[in-house]
Amino acid sequence: MPSDYAEIRDENIARYGWDTAVLELLGQLYSDRTHFIFELIQNAEDAGATDLSFDLFDDRLELRHDGRPFSSADIRGICGVSQGTKAEDLTQIGKFGIGFKSVYAYTNTPRIYSADECFRIEKYVRPYLAEPPEQLPAAETLFVFPFDRAEVPAVVAVAEISAALNNLDAGTLLFLRGIDRIRGRGRQLADIVLDRRSAPHPHGGRHITLGRRRDGRRIDEEWFVWHRGLDAIGEPELRVEIAFAVRADVDARRLVRRESSPLVVSFPTQKETFLGFVIQGPYRTTPARDNVPEHDRWNQALVHQTASLLTDVLMALRDEELLTADILQALPLDPARFRPGTMFRPLFDAARAALAQDRLIPAAAGGCRRPGEIRLVEAANLRALVTPDQLGELCGATGQVEFAHDSITDSATPMLCRYLRDEVGVEEVTPDSFVAAITSEFLSSQSDQWIGRLYGFLYQNHALWREPGHPGDQGGPARVQPIIRLEDGAQVAPFGPGGRPSAYLPGPAVPVLMAEFATVRRSVADLPDARRFLEALGFAEPDVLAAVLDQVLPRYHDADPANLDSEQRDADLELIDRALAGAPPAGREGLLEQLRVTAFLVGENAATGEQRMMRPGQLYQRTKSLEIYFDGNPDAWFAADGYGPWLAQLRGMGVRDAVRPDAREPDQLGYVVIADEFARHERGVAGFDPSATLDGLEYALRHPNEARCEFVWNVLLVPNRHLVAGIVEKSHRQEFADASRERARSGIGEAAATAAWLPVADGTFRTPAESDLADLPPSYQRDGALAQALGMTQPVVGEANRQLGFPPDFLRRLSKHPDLVAMIERELRTRAGDDGRPGGSGG
Repeated sequence: MPSDYAEIRDENIARYGWDTAVLELLGQLYSDRTHFIFELIQNAEDAGATDLSFDLFDDRLELRHDGRPFSSADIRGICGVSQGTKAEDLTQIGKFGIGFKSVYAYTNTPRIYSADECFRIEKYVRPYLAEPPEQLPAAETLFVFPFDRAEVPAVVAVAEISAALNNLDAGTLLFLRGIDRIRGRGRQLADIVLDRRSAPHPHGGRHITLGRRRDGRRIDEEWFVWHRGLDAIGEPELRVEIAFAVRADVDARRLVRRESSPLVVSFPTQKETFLGFVIQGPYRTTPARDNVPEHDRWNQALVHQTASLLTDVLMALRDEELLTADILQALPLDPARFRPGTMFRPLFDAARAALAQDRLIPAAAGGCRRPGEIRLVEAANLRALVTPDQLGELCGATGQVEFAHDSITDSATPMLCRYLRDEVGVEEVTPDSFVAAITSEFLSSQSDQWIGRLYGFLYQNHALWREPGHPGDQGGPARVQPIIRLEDGAQVAPFGPGGRPSAYLPGPAVPVLMAEFATVRRSVADLPDARRFLEALGFAEPDVLAAVLDQVLPRYHDADPANLDSEQRDADLELIDRALAGAPPAGREGLLEQLRVTAFLVGENAATGEQRMMRPGQLYQRTKSLEIYFDGNPDAWFAADGYGPWLAQLRGMGVRDAVRPDAREPDQLGYVVIADEFARHERGVAGFDPSATLDGLEYALRHPNEARCEFVWNVLLVPNRHLVAGIVEKSHRQEFADASRERARSGIGEAAATAAWLPVADGTFRTPAESDLADLPPSYQRDGALAQALGMTQPVVGEANRQLGFPPDFLRRLSKHPDLVAMIERELRTRAGDDGRPGGSGG
């Protein structure tokens, strides 16, 4: 028996009044007026329907479903405002609350036929009896929506509704629990069928297959859906859900991360979750369902329930071996999007806690691990080199430590890696940290084959063993780690003191003197990758040069001259000579540099005869003239007498055979740069260097004898007269414009001019100022320039001093002071005037 429509109409007129203009707004709730389609689907779902169809005609839309027939309560609900049977729950608009009013965007007089109920609605809230259709199955409910709104012509209504139905996606059915099939057909419509098949999933949840057939062409999509009842918050009939899209591969199924995922309240809302999966629940929304209040306590409770469900889903995915890098990237990873206090922050916290505590991070060898059992790594060659046992040992763990799955890298999954490091606490192994962690004990326990693979890895990572780029730079970390395996099994660093390779490559047999080399283990060095790396380090097979550097010279470190074996000494010198003669230019220069800094020669002190190990450059060859010159000088050292047969070779190694001045070299114009600073420029002229010195000169001049002084004059000073005294130019300008010139003596000149060392006939020694060049012994070379530089008296000037009764060097000294000469001249003229005589030349 039908309901009393007049009674319901009168009640609503009493409630809403005769003027229903304000109710007109209910048809304009949605920006997209075709949204009413989803409201009708939701109504059918709430009525328990399993099958639903839309038929579009030129003048109307018809909807049929097989749900529960209308009751009197349903009629009151559909004709009221917010009078659904669950009006307090804004999501239950399927009970004909505000949601159904969205149909009034296209119609003024919807008609409903359901079992005994046949009525039309006018003015939104007033039901009237309607004639039943000729044919209507007893178990079917029919809605008819005439296109009778003046502002939306039928042709517009058909175009908009047909477009919406043509675009209806199979995902519409994903979270419905009753409707398994939706069909659309009619005007401007392809024959569209959406269907849903649901089956229990072995590890909980449901495996849902959604299909969409259009004009005979079918496309299926699969989903895994998990749900959690809301018993904990007092609504056991309700649930929250999580769904992951599934892609069927050749031999398995895998889950797929979504790029966009709005929150679903039966159907998608405009609230983006920024997740890679879909979450659904009975959230409270605004009447237009275009917003979800974040701070609503009910909505917050639903998010917390979804967070608990997410933890369970992660465990299930792990157990099904479906937890991949792609799925981890679907989680709430970005703390900037999930800040504390935001709606979906509980999902961020739940995922982080689960990953930090449980085995949920995919490992390279399969399965999942906790943060302490796994390490991130970017370098594929490092991943291939190190086993879980080795990684565990390097990490100081009690068991194995595995690398994360090779799909988890900074280059492929940067946000996931950052999240695992910063939020979950997973440590990362880099090539640098790996090299820094290896120890001698670790390397000693590895096979020769693995050591060869290690060298191959290092060769591919040049930064790990690069040379230092500047003072203070240590170079690559591998340069100081014990990575080199010697033939005896010892592990040593690749470079020793001075940066030279610490070992040699194994080669053919070598002379007896070279038989005790430290060499890389042959079974390692013969591996192609290892050989390439070792040669790139500068390792080579031993030769004579190597014998000198690694055996001969180290033998003399802290050696006692008294215990040296003469035969060994001669053999060593022969080997050094062979190395210098046969080495290529670069090797020869390197050897000479090493010889210059190594104390491998026995020196004898010129004063005491003490013997000491010394560098070649500290020694002189013992010659008669040098013995005369250095005799008694405690700072002078000669090469020991035993080196007599090797004098020529010693000179090649740096032992000196003559006393040579220590002076700066002049440029091509003969200038010696003394100072070159801002506004201060000085230079010596004609090769003069005021800082020039001669080794042992001061001692020799302080301890004169005839033979020594003759050596100093003839051998040291005459050839180097330009270094005794000279002209120094000074200027504020770099080009020496307006330069001043002054005469100066060098250290050599000052020592020779002030010491009493020139012999006289009575067997004593005088200073140069007290000596005349003509009075020097005949064996002395006559060099006027040297005599002048030393301030020696000249013959004519000396005679003038004698006749005038002046001291021997008076006129010479007077000539150096023109101002004093002028003053004397003025005084003579004054006195001549007083005597009445002209002041011309006196005397």
